[in-house]
Amino acid sequence: PAYYSASCGGFGESNENVWGTPPDPSLRGRLDGDGAALAAFAGGVTEANLKAFLGAPADKFACGRTKSAKGRFRWQVTLAAAELDRLVSAELPQVGAVKALEPLARGVSGRITRLRIAGDRGSATVEGELKIRRLLGGLKSSLFLVTGDRASGFTLDGAGFGHGVGLCQTGAIGMAEAGADYKKILGHYYPGSHVRRLY
Repeated sequence: PAYYSASCGGFGESNENVWGTPPDPSLRGRLDGDGAALAAFAGGVTEANLKAFLGAPADKFACGRTKSAKGRFRWQVTLAAAELDRLVSAELPQVGAVKALEPLARGVSGRITRLRIAGDRGSATVEGELKIRRLLGGLKSSLFLVTGDRASGFTLDGAGFGHGVGLCQTGAIGMAEAGADYKKILGHYYPGSHVRRLY
């Protein structure tokens, strides 16, 4: 399946981390940029290296160096306490006033796959990157770092637009602008796949 998203944000995601389907060898999450300059992230984006990943130079990533990346490669959303309470209470009224958003699990790309929401009346765990995005007001992706608190508002510094599985549209543009042909682009985003004539 030739899945794609608008922007992987610098690291693609593996299919099983998004849909819970069996791992597909052609849908592996991988770094979308200059391996030498970004060697620290070659094994994946983790809680420990996420801040550095978000701050890495955009021009080192295929999907960060094109003008199509604007607003997709990196983004920021700040949710005031009252707004976050409103969003969460629509689905999880038992939580009460939100005190913290705590990532419990991330995919290889850093996208949050399990998020704990702690409130003054209890807590709840939300599973699935799309469910997390929708619960928090329709975020571009679940690849984000949470800072702040109820007093200052919760700031989400994020990357990417979409689930990140398969081809990254802005990354494909970035690769093409750098001179890559379609076979190289498809081979990068669908490792192990082959282009062949069907008719």
